[in-house]
Formats: sequence, C-alpha cells, structure tokens
Amino acid sequence: MADETQLWTWFLFNAGLAPQRAKALLSAWDQRGLTLSAALDMLPAQINALGVTPEESAKLRPPRELPEVNALRWNEPLYPMGLHQLPFKLRPALLFYAGDLSLLMRPIIYLAPGQLDGETRELLQETVGILLGENLLLAAFRGSPQAALLLEEMIASEGEALLFAKQGLDRLALPEDEQALLQAQRLLILSPLPPAAAPNPTWDDVLQQVATGTAMRSVYSDATALAKIERNANAIVLAASPGIHAPQGVRIVTNAAEAALWLTELPAAPVSVTPQITVTPSASLELAAEPPADPPPSPADALRVLEKGGRVPEALKKRLLGNSQSR
Repeated sequence: MADETQLWTWFLFNAGLAPQRAKALLSAWDQRGLTLSAALDMLPAQINALGVTPEESAKLRPPRELPEVNALRWNEPLYPMGLHQLPFKLRPALLFYAGDLSLLMRPIIYLAPGQLDGETRELLQETVGILLGENLLLAAFRGSPQAALLLEEMIASEGEALLFAKQGLDRLALPEDEQALLQAQRLLILSPLPPAAAPNPTWDDVLQQVATGTAMRSVYSDATALAKIERNANAIVLAASPGIHAPQGVRIVTNAAEAALWLTELPAAPVSVTPQITVTPSASLELAAEPPADPPPSPADALRVLEKGGRVPEALKKRLLGNSQSR
C-alpha cells in the first residue's frame, strides 16, 4: 500500500492535474485535516465536498504500486519554515532528498552562487573554515564555485553541508567525494523538482528563490547576484575590499571574523527571513537596514562579543584566534 508521500508524488506529477491545481487541492484538504489518502477514498462520492470536478475525479485513481520516494512534504515538521513565506506558486509541496534529513534541524546558511575572484575566494574559504563543524548547515548549489569550495573544506576538515540540485535526484551522477560524504551522513542533497526532471536553466531563478527560502541567512560573494532581490536584510556580501558597490542596505563584510560573528548571531525568535524576489533582471533591492559605519571587529573583538552570548565552541575559538595570529 502506498504511503502518503508516494501518493503526493503521484498526485502532483502523474495524476494529470496541472501542478498549481494539485497544490491548491492539497492545501485545501490539509486545512480541513484531510490526508490525501483520505480524500482519494472519498471520491467519486463526495466530489462537491472536496471541490473537484467529475473530470478531475476520474483521473484521481492511483495505481496499486507506486515507486519508493524520499521526499519531505510541506506539512511535515522538518520542512523549512522560510519556504512557507514564498508565494504559493513558488512554494514546493515536496522537497526530494538524499542523505541525512535530520540536518535540516540546524540553521541554514546559504552560500549564493556566483563568480569568485582570487581574493574573494580566499575570504569565503576562511569564513567557511571558521563555520564548518559548528551547529550550522552551510548550503550551496551543486556545480557552483561556492559548492566546490565548501566540499573542499569539508573533505579537509569536518562538518556537514546541504547541496541544492538543479535537476531531479534520479538524474544525479554523484562523484566519489559526494558519495562518501552521503554515506558518512555529512551531506544532504535537496531538489524541489520531480525525480526524473532534467536540468533546465529557465528554472534557475525559481530554484534560487527556494534555496534562499530555506536559509536563516545568506552569503553573497558576487554582488551582481543581488540584482534580483528586492528585500533581504538577512544577507551579506563578502568583499575583499570595501570599494564594492552593492544595493542600499546590504551589509558589506571584508573579513572572515566579522562574517562569522554576524552569521552565528542568529535571531533568538523566528523571523521573516525570506526575501521577496522577482525573476526580472531589473529588480530593485529595498532594505530597511543600513550597513554599519563602524570598522569591522578584529577576531579577538568578535570572540569577546560571542562569549557574551554564552559558551563559544572551542573549534570556533581556535579558528578565530588562529586566523588572527596567522596574519
């Protein structure tokens, strides 16, 4: 007998309904406390009560056997809360996954894709090195320079990561390093696309909105990537020099200690962290927060601030002080 997640996968992608129609029905039934299995059992007798047409009802007969699937439904506890703030049209009803799903219990720090020059790469590498192994989940898109750097640091040290895929997970051919990290339960791969979906560049904007929606905070190492974001006060731009131009209100960070300080000071209470994003290149960025005028803190100053908030993990302390002494 098919479980609820298998039924959702069939209902969304193989039942013959338009995807947005299928999502609307799932949402309406869920608000009434109905599982998909229960709703299907009520058909065709109660089509009016369920809000479906006779034509739709005739399609809603799942096969006896459905393929196994690893996916997280939008009404399950581990589904990232920020995704509920996306417009309904963009909100994925299912997140398909490979790896350790419990990693989603951690605050997610999204390393947005973009080109890296030598100095910025060094700054991002130092920031990632400080944060890996702490109670955070660093995330990036597979195939991006940020993902390559993240995996390189993980293999050399410790920590866990989340990778977003731009295709269905059945289409993935994982290299040996990713396979090893999956087997060691140090890696989670997510995709909102159905398992057999091929990569399609026209979906990149939507996939990036989903990725940003999962995250508590975002790190940009390519300022041009901010052009599509209208509001995101929970983002920083890493820049090797302070002369970079970025939209008003975006925090520019020029050293890893400052970035680590900001990223580890996560809000104590849930906040709205999902930016409003448009897929048009001319999108503007309107942020309430202004970048700080004060100079960035030294590693020692950052450590003192972190210690005021409670115990600082030894690994983070050693990285901060080690980075300070190496310069």
